Amino acid sequence: MESKYARLEYERRWLVTQLPDLGPNVEGSHIDDRYLCGTTLRLRRVTPIGNGPPVYKLGQKVRPDPDDSRQVLHTTMYLTADEYTCLSRLAGFNLQKMRYRLAREGRTFSLDVFQGKLSGLALLEIETEPGDTSFTAPPFVDREVTGEERYTGGWLARASNESIE
Repeated sequence: MESKYARLEYERRWLVTQLPDLGPNVEGSHIDDRYLCGTTLRLRRVTPIGNGPPVYKLGQKVRPDPDDSRQVLHTTMYLTADEYTCLSRLAGFNLQKMRYRLAREGRTFSLDVFQGKLSGLALLEIETEPGDTSFTAPPFVDREVTGEERYTGGWLARASNESIE
């Protein structure tokens, strides 16, 4: 199901009930997303924790199979700072989060800790292979929310904290 420009990913997400101890050497970044109105496009600025310049991206995520919420076709285009600034003027909904890269069972996963209007919300995400169910969720998560639309970035950008509880 790969296309010339899109990469097929298999994602799983869990609602985090208690943040784990991240330790002093955790890798992470601050992410500013803007979901552009009337499109499936996401404008993103990724600023690494510590050193490093921001990275600017224009992305699109599309679910090719409505019966399998784990499948996502993901396309990314890297932008210059000027291109990002120009596109950020388009109407959209903003979402801010800290993303931490953590390791467990020999895999790397993302811990997204939301800021602003969604402060207090945290999600754990991992990319898997098709049919891979071998990953055991860590004890700091509540339940899997992979199939719940209200825990996708586009939905969260439009939501209030009260509407996701």
